[in-house]
Amino acid sequence: MDDVLYVNFKKPNHADDSDLTDDDVIIRYGKEQVVGMTFLNANKRQKP
Repeated sequence: MDDVLYVNFKKPNHADDSDLTDDDVIIRYGKEQVVGMTFLNANKRQKP
């Protein structure tokens, strides 16, 4: 099963753009500021 972790920095969370990184993180932008991040496959990530 794949898990997803959503992290929101602003409320309300209105993103108008996003980028997918090489390590399966979606960075969401609103008015060119980071408003949140989505971590795909969260259960498969290593602990530091």
